[in-house]
Amino acid sequence: MELNRCRRGRRDSKREASNGGSLSELPAEVQACNGDMLRELPADLEAGDRDRLSELPADLLLNILERVGTLDAVKTCILSKKMQKLPTMLSQIVIDLSTDDLVRIHTVVANVTNKILNARSSKITIRKLKLKFFLSPSHCLSIGKCVGLAMADQKVDSAEFEILTPRNGHLCTEAYRLFFADQFNDFFRDCPDAFAGLTGLHLQYMRFGESDITNILSYCKQLESLSLFMCDEGVSSVLHVEHARLVELVISYCEFKTVELTFLPKLQRMTFNSWPSCAEHPLAIGFVPELSKLSLAKACFSHKTLKLSQLLANVPSVNDLSLEFRSEKMTEPRSQMSPPMPTTTWRPPTTRSS
Repeated sequence: MELNRCRRGRRDSKREASNGGSLSELPAEVQACNGDMLRELPADLEAGDRDRLSELPADLLLNILERVGTLDAVKTCILSKKMQKLPTMLSQIVIDLSTDDLVRIHTVVANVTNKILNARSSKITIRKLKLKFFLSPSHCLSIGKCVGLAMADQKVDSAEFEILTPRNGHLCTEAYRLFFADQFNDFFRDCPDAFAGLTGLHLQYMRFGESDITNILSYCKQLESLSLFMCDEGVSSVLHVEHARLVELVISYCEFKTVELTFLPKLQRMTFNSWPSCAEHPLAIGFVPELSKLSLAKACFSHKTLKLSQLLANVPSVNDLSLEFRSEKMTEPRSQMSPPMPTTTWRPPTTRSS
């Protein structure tokens, strides 16, 4: 997948010179979302008594606001003119709504992200940027472009995308999964600057083409966490995972015949849930010298036998092994396990012991 890597120009000097935009410039949907909060104001504020909250120092207010979600911080700041610039000064921008809330106000995510990032001073470091949003071409493009510009102009320590699909579960047929993968690839190609700086990526319900996931990993060089749910490159495909910085990998309900951890020098944690029953060797572990926590779970019926001595032969560093096989056969003669044994949690269907 060839990507356009050219950098965008710097944003205009007017925005960069400002200390932060006014909250009055934020989208009407956000202010409309504040209706319930306004109706619940204390009686002394409704009566026009002194606003003690906005009299606090700005650094203390920012410390308070960063302990709640960004949308809640925005809604709070609408109450005071003095506080209306504060959302553009936040070092943490976290929009992580429940799916139900996201369905109701999904356009707000793109609008708020755009307004806050475009109004920021480039001197303020973004310590954490976490956005959950639906895979909608227009909204994705808006988010990707403004995040890419922010990464070009200012320091971003951590950036995470969690991308939801409009359909899921049994309603998400193979045709939809192929369609969603195409939409994501378009988003990926159109916003290379954003993906080049991502440290976390969570995808669901996508059926990619051959080597698409490999290309994503090769371009997202800063990636530290990758989660795939119902994502693959076709039934019985093989996923080769190589990445210099990846620390955490979660693969759940994917149709890979084999997941090969080829070269992951920084990987510390892996969760692998519900691989296909036909898979002879669902997981192949190569160079993962720092892997310390491994979780394996399989709920559906299978006649295959999983041999832990073979699986863990190359990973003596594992000290936390979690197993949950509800119908899988597992054999492991103790003589084949190199001491020391990792701490193992075994979860059968009806009983639990450690």
